[in-house]
Amino acid sequence: MDFPASQQQSSHAEAARDTRDRDVFGILLVLYSLILYPILRADRYYNDDLKRALVGRAGWDSNGRPLTTLIMRMLQCYDHAMVDISPLPQIGAVALLAWIGVLLARRYSIRSSWMAALVAFPLGAQPFYLENLSFKFDALSMSLAMLLAVLPMLRPDDGRRAWWLGVLALWASLCFYQPAINAYLVFVLVEWVFLQLQQAQPSQLAGKLIARFLQIGTAMLLYYLIVGIHVSGWVKHASERIHGWHELPLLLTNFVDFYSYVGASFNGHWWMYFGPLLGVLALFPVVVGIRYALAFRTAQPAAVTVLLGLAALLIPLAALIAALGPMLLLHKPEIGPRVLMGLGALLAGALVAMQAALRQWHGSRRWAAAAACMLSLGMCIQASAYGNAAAAQKDYEGRIAGRLADDLARLKASRGVNAFLLDGTAGYSLVTAHAIAQLPLVRDLVPQYLTSDHSFQAPDFLAFYVSGMTNLQAHDDAASQSLLTSLHTRTCLMPADIITAHYRLYVVGDTAVVRLLTPGESPECVDGKEPGRTS
Repeated sequence: MDFPASQQQSSHAEAARDTRDRDVFGILLVLYSLILYPILRADRYYNDDLKRALVGRAGWDSNGRPLTTLIMRMLQCYDHAMVDISPLPQIGAVALLAWIGVLLARRYSIRSSWMAALVAFPLGAQPFYLENLSFKFDALSMSLAMLLAVLPMLRPDDGRRAWWLGVLALWASLCFYQPAINAYLVFVLVEWVFLQLQQAQPSQLAGKLIARFLQIGTAMLLYYLIVGIHVSGWVKHASERIHGWHELPLLLTNFVDFYSYVGASFNGHWWMYFGPLLGVLALFPVVVGIRYALAFRTAQPAAVTVLLGLAALLIPLAALIAALGPMLLLHKPEIGPRVLMGLGALLAGALVAMQAALRQWHGSRRWAAAAACMLSLGMCIQASAYGNAAAAQKDYEGRIAGRLADDLARLKASRGVNAFLLDGTAGYSLVTAHAIAQLPLVRDLVPQYLTSDHSFQAPDFLAFYVSGMTNLQAHDDAASQSLLTSLHTRTCLMPADIITAHYRLYVVGDTAVVRLLTPGESPECVDGKEPGRTS
C-alpha cells in the first residue's frame, strides 16, 4: 500500500528531527561530561552535603523547596533518613541540561546538531553553575528547576492551555530552586528578539510580552500563597524584600553588587579575552531591534518607532536585569555562584540570537560557532581548574583532620580531654591557593572546612573524623565566642602540648585548643595575639 506523498514527507521530517534530537542530546552529554568529570573526580562533600551525608536530614522544606524533598525521598524509597547516592543525582542533572538543549534546538529551528549543542552548553557549563553541580544532594533538583523554568519558552504555544501549563511549570521550578526562575525572564527577551526576526507585528510583540509577565506573576503569587508563607529560618531573613519607595535605590545597589562580584570572579586577562566577545554578543539584539523598528516605521506611528528603537538600545541592560530577576528586590540578597543561574541563560540566549540573526541575514554562521566554541573552551578550562583545586583542598584538609583526630584520641586517653575548640584557619592548600590567585572564582567555589570562621561547616566536617568528643565550635553563641577569646589568650602564654606543621594543640583543663596555621604562617604569638588576628 502506497502512502500519500505528504504523509511520506512528514514521516521523513519526523525521522530527521528524531535523529537530530539524539545527536544534540548525545553531543551535550559528552560536553557536559567535560564539566562534571573534574567535580566527580574531586569527590568532595559540598557544604550542606556534609550534614546530609552524616544524618540524612533534608531541610529543604523550610527553605521553600518542597519538591526537592519529594524527589530526593522518592529516589531513595525514603524511610527516616537520606543516604548519599551520588553521582546519580549529578549525572541526572547533566542529562536534564542536555534535554534542554534538545528543546532549544527544536524551538529555534537550529538545524546543525553541533551548533545547537554549543549554543545550549552555557546553561549548565557556565563557571558559576559549577557550584550547583557540586552538590551531591541538590544538583538534580537545581537542574530540574532550570528545565522547568525555560520549558514554557521552549514548548509550542498552544493558547490558554499552554499558558496555564507554563504557570504550573514555573511554580514547580520555584519549588525546586527559586533562582532558576531568572532563566525564564532571560528567554522572554530571547523570544522578543526572535519574534522581531520573524517580522511579527508590534502589537503581537506587546501582547506576547504582557502574557509572559502575567504568566510568571501568577506562578510567583501561587508559590507565595502555597509555599512562600511557610519559609522559615535564615532563608526567610535572606528573602526579605525592600520596603517602600525610599528603598528603591537598593535596586541599583544590588545590581552593582552582583555584577561587581561577577567582574571580580575573573582576572583581567580573562576579561581581555572574553570581554570583546561578550560585547559583540550584546550588539546582535540591538541591531535586530533597530532593523525591526526601521522596517515598520512607515506602517506605525512615529511614537511606536521611537519606542521600538529605545527598546532595542536598552535590551542588553534589560537582559542583565533579567538574569538577576527578583533577587534585585531583596533587602540583602545572597550573592554567590549558585544563585547566578540566569547568567547561563544569558549566554545561551545571546548565542541563540546571534545564530538566528546570521541565518536571517544570510551571513556565515561560522561566526556564531566560533563564539560558542570560544566560550565552551573557557568554561571547560574553569571546570578543570576548579576540580583540581577542590581535589587538592580535600586531600589537604583530610590529612590535617586525620592527624588531629589521632592526637585528640591520645589526649582523651592520657589526660581526660573530652572537648576541643578550633582557633584560626588551616587556609588553602598550595595548589588551591595558586588556582585562586589566577582564577579568583575558585575561592568561592572551594569552601574551607577547617576554620573557626564558619561554624556551620567545620563541625560537620570534623564529625567525619573526630568522635566521642564535644566540639565547642558547634555552639555558635556569645558564650562560645567569649570562651574562645579566653582560651586563645591563655594558650598564647603557654607552650603547646603537640606541635605539627599545620596546628598547635594546647590542653586547658579538659579542653583541647587547636590553633590552626595557614601555610607559611608563624606559630608564635605577639603581645598575646596570634599574627594576623585582631582583638
